[in-house]
Amino acid sequence: MTTRPNSAIEALSILAEVTRILHEEQPLNQRMHRVFALLRVGVRFRDARLTCWLQSAQPGTVRQQYYSADGWPYPWDEALTRRVALGGVSATHNIVVRNDVVGDQHLPVAQASYLGAPIFWGGRLWGVLELRATYDTSLIGPPQELIAALLPQLAVAIAQEGRRLPLPPVGASDGDTPTGLTLAPQRKQQLAEIGERLEEMLDLPALLSLLLRRGLETTGAEAGAIALVDHERGELVLQMAEGYPAELWNGLPAHSHQRLSWETGLAGRAARLGRAILVRDVTQEPDLPPAGAGARAELAAPICIDGRAAAVIIFDSTRSNAFGEDELAFVRALCAQAAHPLSRAVHYQEALENANYLGQVFAALPTGLALLDGNGKVLRANPAWGNLWGLNGQQSRAPFHVSLDLVEILLPRLQEPLRLTEFCTSGQRTPGETQTQRVRLINPTQELQILSVPTRDSQQQFSGRLWAVTNVTREGEADRVKNEFVSTVSHELRTPLTSILGYTELLLNREFSAAERTQFTRTVYTEASRLSQLVEDLLSVSRIEAGKVKLNQWLTSLNSIVAELTTQLNTQLARHRMLLAVPPSLPPVYIDRDKVKQVIFNLLTNAIKYSPNGGQITLTIKEAQPSDLPPEHPKGRWVRVAIHDQGIGIAPEDLPRIWERFYRVDNTNTRRIGGTGLGLSITRALVELHGGRIWAESELGKGSHFYFTLPIPGVELTRRGAQG
Repeated sequence: MTTRPNSAIEALSILAEVTRILHEEQPLNQRMHRVFALLRVGVRFRDARLTCWLQSAQPGTVRQQYYSADGWPYPWDEALTRRVALGGVSATHNIVVRNDVVGDQHLPVAQASYLGAPIFWGGRLWGVLELRATYDTSLIGPPQELIAALLPQLAVAIAQEGRRLPLPPVGASDGDTPTGLTLAPQRKQQLAEIGERLEEMLDLPALLSLLLRRGLETTGAEAGAIALVDHERGELVLQMAEGYPAELWNGLPAHSHQRLSWETGLAGRAARLGRAILVRDVTQEPDLPPAGAGARAELAAPICIDGRAAAVIIFDSTRSNAFGEDELAFVRALCAQAAHPLSRAVHYQEALENANYLGQVFAALPTGLALLDGNGKVLRANPAWGNLWGLNGQQSRAPFHVSLDLVEILLPRLQEPLRLTEFCTSGQRTPGETQTQRVRLINPTQELQILSVPTRDSQQQFSGRLWAVTNVTREGEADRVKNEFVSTVSHELRTPLTSILGYTELLLNREFSAAERTQFTRTVYTEASRLSQLVEDLLSVSRIEAGKVKLNQWLTSLNSIVAELTTQLNTQLARHRMLLAVPPSLPPVYIDRDKVKQVIFNLLTNAIKYSPNGGQITLTIKEAQPSDLPPEHPKGRWVRVAIHDQGIGIAPEDLPRIWERFYRVDNTNTRRIGGTGLGLSITRALVELHGGRIWAESELGKGSHFYFTLPIPGVELTRRGAQG
């Protein structure tokens, strides 16, 4: 050494004390602070930095940096650090340091002396020690000699610190390796261009596509993929993939939204650990299946948001060692730069999806929704709103006010226009109240329920109203049917019960002749039978509605049924004549005998009941021709049964509704005749259970025609019936 004796002794003393400090048991960061303070005595530097790679007991490395106290506010030149690490020799330079603004402080351009020394031992690079001093301070000579003597001791300290790290096994370098310190100028320029484009993007698929394509171009990878990370389910959700053979990614079809457990593959590992991973040859890693068939080198890096992986990007190559530290450093920098744009795009995509979902719900709801401002102006409405009111696009004119335009359009159909007008204005007078109103319309008949609730802005100030309009016509009809049912059934029950109670009371309290007692008893029996029939009709309706009516079908001749019915009805034909037109060669039908007998009996008794002045009742049965059947009738062979009377007839407006439960034509004759309105409903259900159809034709004052059809079975069924 060419130093003065006192300087050499001082340097050796510093070296000895530094060596002692480096071999203590304190954490390395604490030891390095003391080392830097001690070195400053012998080397007049302004600030210092140690960059090292701690090799843990498990496979993997992690970069650490330690700084001297009271450092300069000027940033370190990472490109210079890179040159020292790659060059493998110490370097001294006069450099220019600059940083225009640090906080509120404007820093001038400054010059400095620089000394960088790589820490090599055992054929590998352990770190880089760097010193900066003011421009008038030399770092050449004794300072270089002292630093050179210190380097082996630093290598020992770094190696010891690395063995303390509890790093998980990753199967390869995580990429924070010595030569990944910084990016080359060309890469920085590429990254800057990508960053400008990323900052302009809100569309998530476009952003991810840009990251993947630029990554493929820069790394030289033959294939790559990018996936979002679902932390709740521990899965990767593939967004796009390019270049994989047969478009298989991790053995699964590489289509959008394909899910894969993050326990499989390098991409999943990078997502779980939250750091980049480089595997130079996956064939040497049996526990790490490649993402694509034939892949050798793989590079995976997460894009982290708020400290955890939000997405992961992976690149594959069929060439081992295809990716080096340069590619890894670029991908890590790309992911870091993409974090903020990705977060923005993900939130925008979520908002877009939510808005789209709510829009679909709003548009598809059968309830009519309209958002009104404080003056009753329609700001937005769904399709059901116009359909329920029957506006036919008239609400599209702007502006559209419910209190003016809606009432005007509906005026011809409103039964009570003032009620709707008052409802609109009361919502403005009392803006904070929830209101309801039922509106009845005619031509066609319609009943609408309006629910009006107040809406508020972000400051909780009243902003308008939301109208929800529901069609309650069926509910109103159900109420009407229920009321009619209660009224009809109570009347029908009361009449026979009154007769039964009256005659039985007479028989109990007085003595009558044998003829009178027989007459009273016959009356009680008749009324009890009527009451029993009413109960049976109600039970039949209940069973039909519940789907519990089962047919016991056999090949049957209708001639025998007609013979039984005419005998049964003889007592009711005092004022009527019955004409039968039933050919003896009528083919058999495949029916439930009792159910069909009930159908014919119901229709014949109706014909008798609604012909109070007598007349002729005709029962005609024949094999139907196509011209005998309505247009919508099913194909096949059918027997048509027709019953004609000369009674009071049915009005055209009532004819379509006679098949409804509890519906009875409301006129003087029907009220006098009575009935529950269940007979035709039951009759229709039984005919349709057989596969047939029933219909009616009528004219007021001229009688009615009722028709229904029953199936004629095929040849095979006929033979089986004959054999049986």
